[in-house]
Amino acid sequence: MAATEKDAKFLFCPLLTTPDGKMRFCQGAQCMMWRWAGDEEGEAAPGFCGLASAPVAASRLARAGGFLAAAPKKDPDNPFG
Repeated sequence: MAATEKDAKFLFCPLLTTPDGKMRFCQGAQCMMWRWAGDEEGEAAPGFCGLASAPVAASRLARAGGFLAAAPKKDPDNPFG
């Protein structure tokens, strides 16, 4: 899910927890997993959590046919291809 950094700071991060086990909020661009969705950077620019992969790339892969568009199986007798 793409969100601005300002909006993402109100979402919980699965990696950040307190010593009590409570979840903490997203750190946005201060986190090494944060990825910008475009060429722009800043609080108003869209971005996403890199743990979940790129949301646009995943949707393109699903529309491209998914497993139905997979390459043919490799020849078991040829270890190089």
